Amino acid sequence: MVAAFTGHRSYGGEENNRLQAVVEQLISEGVDTFLCGMAEGFDIAAAEVVIALKRRFKSIKLVCIIPYKGHREAMPSSGWMVRYQSTLAAADSVITLAEEYSYKAYRIRNDYLVENADIIVSYYTGRSRSGTGYTVTKALKNRKRTINIYADGEQIRFFG
Repeated sequence: MVAAFTGHRSYGGEENNRLQAVVEQLISEGVDTFLCGMAEGFDIAAAEVVIALKRRFKSIKLVCIIPYKGHREAMPSSGWMVRYQSTLAAADSVITLAEEYSYKAYRIRNDYLVENADIIVSYYTGRSRSGTGYTVTKALKNRKRTINIYADGEQIRFFG
């Protein structure tokens, strides 16, 4: 089974314990592949959790889904660039969806995540006008199991 991550760029690690618990639970349910959309914030933080768990769970794989060539240069700081590069280096495979940036690049990436995953793990605060909101809405419309680790209990019950 395959799980994909989607979440806000503003994620600062505040739910990393919950994120790790969810990933471990999914592994126990048979998820062996995790897709990361490679945005700063939640995406890369989630990939880092998978990378750390690969030491214990040898069979899991991390696949980085890059929206377009040159995406790394869009990172907002050198710190994110370093984490981006470390994530790519630890990935089992990397898929680049487009040769160059277009205004649709991120939507194509988000569609790819939903279409190729059985489960979506999100950090979604309810901001519907965002890439995360788009992805979660599409996942629900496609009847994908969607787990939201955002700390608001109502959100978790709605999506979990």
